[in-house]
Amino acid sequence: MASEATSYFYTLLALGAVGFILTATFQVRTSSIKAVSEKQELERILEAITSEGTELIALVDATNSSVRVILQLPNTVGERFWWARLMSDSTGAWVEGAFGEVREDHPELGFKLPSNVSASGTYIGGVGTPALICERQGAKIKLTLTSWEVS
Repeated sequence: MASEATSYFYTLLALGAVGFILTATFQVRTSSIKAVSEKQELERILEAITSEGTELIALVDATNSSVRVILQLPNTVGERFWWARLMSDSTGAWVEGAFGEVREDHPELGFKLPSNVSASGTYIGGVGTPALICERQGAKIKLTLTSWEVS
């Protein structure tokens, strides 16, 4: 009788270990799926900023005017705050962004803007509403990403 109780105990212990392993495996898989979908959403946000910026550049170039556009973008992706930044140098202009704190190094996500543009400005998710300002400054066009807050 004692060996039968011990056998049940070991069976129960083995079932618990298998259940723990299965639960851990599902949690890891769920986390990786969530991370991939959050990265795809951030890519869509940066593409939206890039496409809107490109349209504004073309508009300002054609009409020689100044334009401000408020962007309807989410403050967070999932539960994570994101940031986006416009940058330019002698090689061109681009939009870049990532999750978390703003970093000085180039994040892995970035999209090119037209080369005849000076681009600057940073938007941090959760701080106001993102806005793009585009204006002509001499021979160049300046595109600025900023946070617009209602007073």
